[in-house]
Amino acid sequence: MARNSGRVLAVAGACAAVSLVGQCFLPGPQAAPVHEVSTFNPALAASAALPVLTMLAEDAEAKYGDSRRWSAVLVPLTTLVIPAVAMGIFTIYVSSDDAFYQ
Repeated sequence: MARNSGRVLAVAGACAAVSLVGQCFLPGPQAAPVHEVSTFNPALAASAALPVLTMLAEDAEAKYGDSRRWSAVLVPLTTLVIPAVAMGIFTIYVSSDDAFYQ
């Protein structure tokens, strides 16, 4: 009985696959598309010229004094202030009544 139901299931699957094959493929084009006459597009010309203009620019690099100044601000901010604020907010949230409410 189990063999018979397995064969029926296999035949039903094959029939479903054959019926869906026709929907999987698209028909070919009926006629070749007509090419339009191209016109000048100023936006396209400007976007093509941008890489050439960037070669003329000076390299963007920080001077030695600038990096020391930013390091003096960003290192304590990212290692002390932001983690302390995040841990404080988490502690206040966990100690509230709604923290583990379901």
